[in-house]
Amino acid sequence: METLGPFDSWDKKAYDSKEFRRKKIMFSASEKEARYRAVRQVLNTEDLKAIILVGDMGIGPGFYGDLRYLTDYRVFYYRQVVVVFPNSEPVLFIESSESQRRVAAERSFVNDCRASSYFAADVANLLKDRGVVVGRVGVSFEMLPTAWFMHFKKELPQIEWEEVHERILQVRLQRSEEEADIYRKGAALADGGFEAVAKMIRPKVSEQEIVAEIEHFARARGAEECFTLITSGKFTLGDKNMLGGLHVPSPRLIEIGDTVEFEITPRYGGYWTQLVRRVNVGYPNHALSKLNTLSSNAIKKGLEHLNPGRTVADVFSAMKSHVNKGGYELSSAVGHICGVDLVEARLNGDNKMVLTPGTAIIIHPRIFTPDRKSNSFWGETYLLTHEGYERLNHIGDEVLTI
Repeated sequence: METLGPFDSWDKKAYDSKEFRRKKIMFSASEKEARYRAVRQVLNTEDLKAIILVGDMGIGPGFYGDLRYLTDYRVFYYRQVVVVFPNSEPVLFIESSESQRRVAAERSFVNDCRASSYFAADVANLLKDRGVVVGRVGVSFEMLPTAWFMHFKKELPQIEWEEVHERILQVRLQRSEEEADIYRKGAALADGGFEAVAKMIRPKVSEQEIVAEIEHFARARGAEECFTLITSGKFTLGDKNMLGGLHVPSPRLIEIGDTVEFEITPRYGGYWTQLVRRVNVGYPNHALSKLNTLSSNAIKKGLEHLNPGRTVADVFSAMKSHVNKGGYELSSAVGHICGVDLVEARLNGDNKMVLTPGTAIIIHPRIFTPDRKSNSFWGETYLLTHEGYERLNHIGDEVLTI
């Protein structure tokens, strides 16, 4: 039976301490001002009278995080909207509750927080009050509800509505040292969740219990939410492979001879990190170990190009070349840049984005056998530094047998 390597991702005693569990996660005033300056630069450069950013509870592509980045406040129910002006403080609207308005004023970057029962009307009235009735206003059309937009057009007919999400995303991608520290702490929670669950997986434990253990570990130590996927079953090559795709946990009970695969994805301080691992139950699976070695080596080939100044496509191409030489196939995307959104950009051959220090990337190639009936899925999170990269997850690269 293989054993876990040492846990040294940042400070094991720290994440087990009461101080860590109770600490309110807040960025510094200088971090707040840096974000405000950057967004106001967008306002000035694009000659915008205001920017309206909408957030909701979604997980996925990079549209959801614009509001979180500027407000440092989590949307936990329905929607929120922040309105940013060139020369005055932003205004954050919270869904109707006065008690939640007070909490937002205490915990967010924004001083002017207001309760709203009809966001579209209140935003339109705010713009009128500030004299924004003609000119250009920035929005993210992916996030702006159609009903709101129709109301804005009716109430503010002389406003020109401009798409600004890509500009805001470019601001978000310029990471700070404070953000880097948040990434490290989040990755430690993913590692700790894996260590915790490796001790409890056994026959007759359900997928639901496994995910509960992972998420309990992270939640108890400060994760604001978790996105955990799992699959289990008998892994073999060819037609008899019974290991399906990742999904939300089911009541299925683990059996001797199973392989259990999971994505462990905690969100800490607003920022996502991810660890993808598989374990064998009862005895080793040599076919899986061979595929896993290919995955680990493919990641290593990609890491040779994970340096500032290289492109995302460079990393993907190196991995694809290595996998194809062995007669295997690589998925069309092998990971994603992560931040206040889980997927801020895909790691694929079409992405010519130049890598910069502070960028966090989840690299998790899915490698298919030539007949595409079996595959390997494996990976972890990396942080670009000025010298190269830092591996944020420190769980070993071997498939554990437990």
